[in-house]
Amino acid sequence: QGTLSDDSKPIGSYGLQHGSRVSLLITKPATIEVFLRKPNGGTSTYDIKADDTVDNFKRRVESREGVAVSQQRLINEGREMMGGKLSDYNVRMHSTIDLVLRLRGG
Repeated sequence: QGTLSDDSKPIGSYGLQHGSRVSLLITKPATIEVFLRKPNGGTSTYDIKADDTVDNFKRRVESREGVAVSQQRLINEGREMMGGKLSDYNVRMHSTIDLVLRLRGG
């Protein structure tokens, strides 16, 4: 029993015999980098966990960008992120999330 951990080597170079069993472990990165496109055209970079909640991300945006959670609309791939987890909206490494400000009625 051993571990095949060098991604640069072909699997055949490990001397596997007929009937050998190989297991594959796929792990998600602990954090992913995403971009927030702001209304002024600027971009901010955030390190997040894909299984984090939309509400938690909105609070981070409020803290860093100074935009109240109640004024934020976050859009990824054309879908407004209303609740749940970021991964529910296909947020992944290097996604660009658009920050759109809610217009106040009056």
